[in-house]
Amino acid sequence: MIIRVAVGSTNPCKIEAVREAFHDMIGNQQQNDMQNDVKVLISSFDAASGVSDQPFGDTETREGARNRAQNALSAAQNQNATTADVISEPFDFAVGLEGGLEKVINPQTNENELYCMAWMTVAGRRNFACPPKNHYHDKSNANFDLFWSYSKTASFLLPPKICELVIEQNMELGHADDQVFDRVNSKHGGGTVGILTKGEIDRKDFYVHALKLCLIPWVRPELYLTNIK
Repeated sequence: MIIRVAVGSTNPCKIEAVREAFHDMIGNQQQNDMQNDVKVLISSFDAASGVSDQPFGDTETREGARNRAQNALSAAQNQNATTADVISEPFDFAVGLEGGLEKVINPQTNENELYCMAWMTVAGRRNFACPPKNHYHDKSNANFDLFWSYSKTASFLLPPKICELVIEQNMELGHADDQVFDRVNSKHGGGTVGILTKGEIDRKDFYVHALKLCLIPWVRPELYLTNIK
């Protein structure tokens, strides 16, 4: 069995986070129930977020994640329309990930603090349940009925120097991270969380737990996907 996932990013870190979350939450449970191999097939797309390059707050960050999932799904459907190989089968899920910042006033110092977080969006078939039942995996309708799920990572405090660069110089977090820690393209590696935790939590790990939480509706469809009897 193949689970097809469209991801609204070409960032290797995000792609691997999606792969791990789907493998653990859906692939393993499907395999145990069906007693056959399950493969998670990911297609990545450079999907626009539709929000600012450095989102602030839950509303904007969540919107960016949803837009990336929606644009990834649209790109996947366009690909299907022009492709004749096995990838042209309808996708089961579309995923968007968006990192953001939360500005908080420290009540003791009255100074600005920045917290790093990210929102996840998964759009998936209502007829895709785990474990599978009856016709839940019927892909005959390419314009499937979507269920949208959202989750948010934990947040962590950024160092004052990074806060200064972001707030006072309008620098994106990734660029501020590169400057403070003297490295290049940290967004495609362990990320800010990786260097601050000395590798205990890298950027992929930071996303994986939130992505797994975002997949709960398809693991417990009887509680979320109300049109499944």
